[in-house]
Amino acid sequence: MLSAALAIIIVHGAVSTATAQKADVILQSGEPPLTQSMVDKTLALLKWALEVEISEEYRSKLQQVLAHAWQSKSKDEMKSTVDIVNIHDKLMQMSPNEREARRPPLREAILQNLRNEPDDEMSRILVSMFEASRAKTTVPIDRANSSPPSNDLRVGADGFTGVYRMLRPRAININSTTPESGYWIEYITFLPNGNVYWSLPPEGLLDFDASLTARTDPDDWGTYSVKNGEIHVLRGPSKKLYVITRTGDRLNNPPSLGKGSFRPIPNADGLKLEGNYRRSESEPTITFTVDGRFRDGGVFRNFGTLVRPDGSHYQDDGIPGSGTYIIQQNTLELRYSDGRVKRHPFIVFPENLAKKPAVDGFILRREERFQRY
Repeated sequence: MLSAALAIIIVHGAVSTATAQKADVILQSGEPPLTQSMVDKTLALLKWALEVEISEEYRSKLQQVLAHAWQSKSKDEMKSTVDIVNIHDKLMQMSPNEREARRPPLREAILQNLRNEPDDEMSRILVSMFEASRAKTTVPIDRANSSPPSNDLRVGADGFTGVYRMLRPRAININSTTPESGYWIEYITFLPNGNVYWSLPPEGLLDFDASLTARTDPDDWGTYSVKNGEIHVLRGPSKKLYVITRTGDRLNNPPSLGKGSFRPIPNADGLKLEGNYRRSESEPTITFTVDGRFRDGGVFRNFGTLVRPDGSHYQDDGIPGSGTYIIQQNTLELRYSDGRVKRHPFIVFPENLAKKPAVDGFILRREERFQRY
């Protein structure tokens, strides 16, 4: 758990003295009891060392993590929290310069321990918060004047969250004894905040609005937790339980939904492309260069009916143009020189990335395959 990980490294650092002291309230009985000030001091340490803002939602989640140690009477985890609090109190007496000198090594030690706990929900959240805060300081120049992304929790930093894709043969039809031709292709997206979307976000994850998706597609929205290596998903308004097991880095489809496994998709953060791409010889081309520019010959005109994140439908204008691009969080964002902005989910596999920047192929939307020529 998080408190156990912190206890290993906290002796090497200090926390900010800016934490306000609140009246001590007992949250869980025990020996000693868990109090509000103990939770506040743990939060202050994390906020200061990682230089992140912790929302009320995640403050509540962290408090639940600490309370669980008392509820389960885990002596090791309870002692870890007590040790953090005691050392916090002692190190508050250090001078600001001494504390600041200890922040970098403390941060690295905390991150290392958090990343060693990918099955712990709070560890995933905190790592993603840290990655998001660092990403905001290195925004590409063509996005410098745009509004910041609404998705502050970046996928992939914890080694688990992100987009997964499953391809499996169609099942036998109940009206026939022979298998149907073709394949089922499904996506599932795990977010660092404990939410899961049993689909592919319509425009990728770069500016993903979780609250909007929860309203527009409630049947495929839900939450997940990791228990004994299994992923327990509560899906839809009825919170139907699905249990997903793992084999290596693949996720096995719940037996009630048929055989098959989901393959993890790299988030492709910062990827640059080089070359000409098209869906087929008879269709227009889009050209990318490693300096972050593109030229679109009208490749999206035949994409058919598309869906926006709010659930509305539209047809792409199909107008050619050029501009700048970025690839982040499974999103290809195209900013045209005439002011248009287009975002598409971007799917690329490790075997394709082996040839970067001359990636041999990628998928946009659900299954729009582009090949380099």
